[in-house]
Amino acid sequence: MISMNSEFPFIVVDPKANCDVCHYARHKKLPYKTSLNKVVSPYELLHFDIWGPLSIHFIHGHSYFLTVVDDFSHFTWVILLKSKA
Repeated sequence: MISMNSEFPFIVVDPKANCDVCHYARHKKLPYKTSLNKVVSPYELLHFDIWGPLSIHFIHGHSYFLTVVDDFSHFTWVILLKSKA
């Protein structure tokens, strides 16, 4: 196993500093409420989420992506977008 300090000796770490990432990583998520809705066929209930902007653009200049998840089959689509519009 390689020590990070031996690979990157120029990085100085303050052991007394508070790290935001560590703080947020320790947050506990509240449990989701149990859903009473039960789907019985594909496309009956779809979940959408849009992500972005990304700091690095995709090959054709896309900087957002839309995810669509079918609640019945859990099939997932990812659609690349150049803007939220």
